[in-house]
Amino acid sequence: MESPNPFRHSRIEFHRQGLALVPDESERRPGTAYLIKANKREPSKRFCSCSLSARKTCAHLLKLAEEYKALVSLLGGKTPDEVFRLSPWYQWATLLARGTRESVKSVKLQFIEQGPSRIIRILGAKDQEMAFYLSSGPDADLLIERLGQVPAHGVPSRAALIEKLAELTVTDNERFFNQKGYKTNGQIFEEHVWYRFAYHCFQEFYGKEIAFSPAIDEETGQFMVSGKYEQQTFFHWIIPRDRVKGFLRDSKDLLTNHHGLTIHPLPLRSIFKISATTEMDLEIRPMVQLLQADGEKKYLEKEEREKYQYGELLYVQELGILAELERPGPLERKFQSPVKMILKKSQVPSFLNEFGQALQEGAHLVDASVKNLKIYDRVSKMELSPTAIDRDWCWLSVDYGFGNSSLSLKEILQARKEGQRFISLKDGWVDCRSAEFEGFALWEQDLTEGGEKPGEKDLRFSRLDLLRLQALSPSALKVVGNTPQTIQVKAIFDLMPAKPLSSLKGLVSPLRTYQRQGVDWLSFLFENRLGGLLCDDMGLGKTHQVMALMVKLREEKKEQRPFLVICPTTVLSHWVKKIADHTRGLHVRVFHGGDRELDKRLKGNQVLLTTYGILRNDIDRLKEISFSLAVFDEIQNLKNPETQAHQAARMLQAGIKVGLTGTPIENNLMDLKALFDLTVPGFLGSSESFQENYIKPIDQNLHSQARKRLNRLISPFVLRRLKASVLNELPEKIEDLRFCPLSEDQIRLYREALAGRGKDLLKTLKDQCAPVPYMHIFALLTLLKQICNHPALALKKIDQFETYASGKWELFQELLDEGLGSGQKIVVYSQFLGMIKIMEHYLTKTGWGYVTLTGSSRKRGELIDRFNQDPECRIFLGSLKAGGVGIDLVAASMVIHYDRWWNAAREDQATDRVHRIGQRRGVQVFKLITAGTLEEKIAAIIERKKNLMEAVVKEDDPNLLKTFTREDLIELLS
Repeated sequence: MESPNPFRHSRIEFHRQGLALVPDESERRPGTAYLIKANKREPSKRFCSCSLSARKTCAHLLKLAEEYKALVSLLGGKTPDEVFRLSPWYQWATLLARGTRESVKSVKLQFIEQGPSRIIRILGAKDQEMAFYLSSGPDADLLIERLGQVPAHGVPSRAALIEKLAELTVTDNERFFNQKGYKTNGQIFEEHVWYRFAYHCFQEFYGKEIAFSPAIDEETGQFMVSGKYEQQTFFHWIIPRDRVKGFLRDSKDLLTNHHGLTIHPLPLRSIFKISATTEMDLEIRPMVQLLQADGEKKYLEKEEREKYQYGELLYVQELGILAELERPGPLERKFQSPVKMILKKSQVPSFLNEFGQALQEGAHLVDASVKNLKIYDRVSKMELSPTAIDRDWCWLSVDYGFGNSSLSLKEILQARKEGQRFISLKDGWVDCRSAEFEGFALWEQDLTEGGEKPGEKDLRFSRLDLLRLQALSPSALKVVGNTPQTIQVKAIFDLMPAKPLSSLKGLVSPLRTYQRQGVDWLSFLFENRLGGLLCDDMGLGKTHQVMALMVKLREEKKEQRPFLVICPTTVLSHWVKKIADHTRGLHVRVFHGGDRELDKRLKGNQVLLTTYGILRNDIDRLKEISFSLAVFDEIQNLKNPETQAHQAARMLQAGIKVGLTGTPIENNLMDLKALFDLTVPGFLGSSESFQENYIKPIDQNLHSQARKRLNRLISPFVLRRLKASVLNELPEKIEDLRFCPLSEDQIRLYREALAGRGKDLLKTLKDQCAPVPYMHIFALLTLLKQICNHPALALKKIDQFETYASGKWELFQELLDEGLGSGQKIVVYSQFLGMIKIMEHYLTKTGWGYVTLTGSSRKRGELIDRFNQDPECRIFLGSLKAGGVGIDLVAASMVIHYDRWWNAAREDQATDRVHRIGQRRGVQVFKLITAGTLEEKIAAIIERKKNLMEAVVKEDDPNLLKTFTREDLIELLS
């Protein structure tokens, strides 16, 4: 029984986790509403293009939410994209797009009227026929629109909506490659005409029983797949001749037979060898005999055969079947005898080096006794046998299984070292250059040169080597035996400490389950003298986990050495308060200020708390102390290995070094290398080898294997959990982009600024030979942003702000009134201190209670406590730099970013001061953007660069402009 189609009357278009509502042209104020659903990286976002949405949630957004909810209900709780990707239509798109690059922008449409029906003919870039679509209904118009073949007429077409959703749902990896001028395979596929065609059919024929059948047009010889519904054909897909064989092989589970055309081709020669005793369908025997009368050579020489040839396949029109030719090549040479070569087993490896590819393509025949031997390039099993373990080293053997034979890791590494590609086994050879062993290149020399314990197959491993072995191994490692050494090695591979975390007397606050797991992971690192990076999402309690580790080391390990915490100056008081509130027995000594003193005889229960600036200046004193643990809070401050702070951090003596950061670091590989060189020194090898093995392949868009290998390699030393995966009870975070117009005052100032300074700067930027004047551009952009905020800010007339009009200020007042009127506390961020002053004047006049936190604020802890605890204090005003890290503002449930920061990760960090553990309500985040100005363009650029570490800057300064291209800067000033 067919299912009802929930898409039939829907106005929704979708792409990945994004949805858009098709505008209703009959409305007086049509608007395009967008909804981007939350994922593991980002919260939900919704916005609309209509003017009303700047002030309140408009009818379009409500309609989109209503339709989406109904759609998900009808789809059994799944999103439209999830259902689409599981459908046969998506499988067809994948098959058809393979090996072609026809996008929706490269194809052309032709229209043929046929009675009440219309035929849409799809032609490729070279005018080759790709498909016919037959319909007498409105779905034909929808296909034309979804393929982007309708002229613009005021409101976005369905194709434009899909393309906009693609921009809004781009992933971090895709942004990384787009910045470098590449598109990922996934993006190319989603722009393909077959993807869009399948997407259209999925929506129009959801729940219908469609029959997909192969067919051959006997007039033209075109090979097609036809789609039928209720015995009516509604499309033909035309398969290029050279792809028919592979297509049939890959689509056999999706096709049904039609008119006797077999999906599995027969060898043509077998037809001509049919004898009187062959069991077969007697009805076609006379036709077979007729074909045999002329012989296969004459049969192939007939002119009409070329029309029915598809690479290695031939359509035998007389029988209505497909036959397979013996091997590719000109027709007249199809059945000449191949070259025959007899090889001894010992000759095969050298022969394969020279002729291996030709052998695979069937150009040679080898003796049957040799042909049955195998070339192994994949491992079937792996076994590891520990023999001895001491404080620093593990001695063990590793055996790789290939069929019924095995080789030791020692033999494989030795062969690679000596330049030998093949190792002989009883039933074949192992290819030591296969992709499965490529990861060993970084460290094979260390294992094969010295350090071996007596024993034929044993090698000496450090703890780092063991984890590297596990990451680079082509299949799962099985640790064999039941000895104490076996148990120890299994614990290392499981990243588990000797004993899981028990209750701690010195820890006042309880730990959540994922936090206990984090403490166990940190304990594992400590026991094995390894470092790592704790990269949990902002607000998940990284500080709490580190404090629990300190308490455990003091109580259970009886650790006598002191602990060191290095952090930005802005969070010194945060650490002091956290340790005081949540632990007993840990005593903080703050090493900061002009009269700081350092006692080398620090006790084991003391936490020395200092800053990166002090680390840089006082490293000669700090490096003399042996610390049990060194913690680098906001470790991204040390991502540049050339800085004095980074070099000082490497000089510290500590049992282990751990970095904390809420910003994902996987996307900038050199920054990642710098942080690993600090916390896990030597693990990623030299800069040259890292560049060769990871950076170059990824930069060249050959990233899939190299990136997977790197992720496996670093995973034991990086722990990252996202709120969406570990905090089911954390309420939703919804982001709204609110657009506002310029006032007349702002328009005048904006035009004057562009006409004055902007004209000459644009001229310079368009001259490719002229250097980019970053300082002057930064000054102009700063002025334009100030104008967008408020004319009084740009004119430096803060006290007279009420005499000027600002569209953004009016929107801000409306949002403020709405939030305060509903009983919420509100956090407001701006990068301009002058703007914060204007807000202070306004709030003082209106009588609302507020606190302000900037870089010059003193007694930060008291200000934060007052906002969180005093019911009369309703508003927190903060500069993004000072108020965006190291504090909790969970009393608020509304965040307003008055002006956009240049970097989205900084904004997210600031937002997560509110959306974190302890938050009980949903958090609404408003980002204010002045329409038609550089703010709108900045928002687009930020979105493209979001979460890329090279776009992360510590503050809003001219250096950030160097991350923009000339084209970006021209766009900003145009």
